[in-house]
Amino acid sequence: MKTLFRYLLIGLAAPALLSGCATHKIKTQTVQQKTQVNKSRGTLTKSELAQINRQWNLFVTYKPDSLQDHWQSPTETVKLRTGDCEDISIAKMLDPAIRKSIPEDQLRLSYVHTPQGVPHMVLIIGRGDNALVLDNLFDEIKTLAESGYHPVYQLDAAGRVYQNDHFLESHPKFEKFELILSELKLSAAY
Repeated sequence: MKTLFRYLLIGLAAPALLSGCATHKIKTQTVQQKTQVNKSRGTLTKSELAQINRQWNLFVTYKPDSLQDHWQSPTETVKLRTGDCEDISIAKMLDPAIRKSIPEDQLRLSYVHTPQGVPHMVLIIGRGDNALVLDNLFDEIKTLAESGYHPVYQLDAAGRVYQNDHFLESHPKFEKFELILSELKLSAAY
């Protein structure tokens, strides 16, 4: 029953996100108004971040890549309504409400290891153990310390690569992310 309810919610939300129906526009305007107020404060509230996280988690169905690792642009993720952990994290990082409210150097796509040692990708806002984690595995917002994740590499929204909060010149694994960022700069679609 819970799965059926989730599919119904996604089915109802998808047309709104893709076609921009009136309900979605009103909801978007409300989020944008809150964002404008919060922009003057410099950040979104934890509750607003949880709402954004939950919306993406409901809208995008987790689907692992096939044999080859593919990093989707947010436009692809919205169109397909599927993606793996990095696709969902990239979409969250480039979400307009988040991008307008949080400085680029505070947004980090983070390749982590779970407490069980499994590789995973999440969006981290801030630095250190008190940084906030937006994850496709849970809807609530946890601090990095609460999540139990161990960051390996992080990429900020400007395309800079970090390891243990120290800037690295580059890392070949993340050229895909740099391509997505450059495509978004050239495209007005998102």
